Amino acid sequence: MDWLEPSELRVGLGCMRLPDERTGIATIEAALEAGITVFDTARAYDGNEQLLARALRGRVARVVTKGGMTHIDGRWMPDGRAKTIRSDCESSLAALDGLPIDLFLVHAPDPRTPWRTTVRALGRLLDEGVVRRIGVSNVNRGQL
Repeated sequence: MDWLEPSELRVGLGCMRLPDERTGIATIEAALEAGITVFDTARAYDGNEQLLARALRGRVARVVTKGGMTHIDGRWMPDGRAKTIRSDCESSLAALDGLPIDLFLVHAPDPRTPWRTTVRALGRLLDEGVVRRIGVSNVNRGQL
């Protein structure tokens, strides 16, 4: 196995637990200064995409975000229906205020929706050029 040189390694910041706006922006700015170029967020992280958009404006960075979740009775639940995947992606694009989505992931498989339905919805986003890349998160080997 060839080892990657440090200059080839990609380091990202998971933005799920960013605190208030001031501290969140300072954290993202510190990450940028340290050479981090990949930022992972999700529609389910309340206000997180908007915060990331403000902090990354005019900077070189890659955005990874996730969709396919619905808020029910105070909890986020997987929702892999095609209309939810599309709607979540469009909401993320609006929240990111012009930043492109470099990688859009389905946040978690929905046991109520056929997996192929969810994956096809992701594929349409890619085929239509809405996002640059697609992927999955929180899947098991069979789903992968």
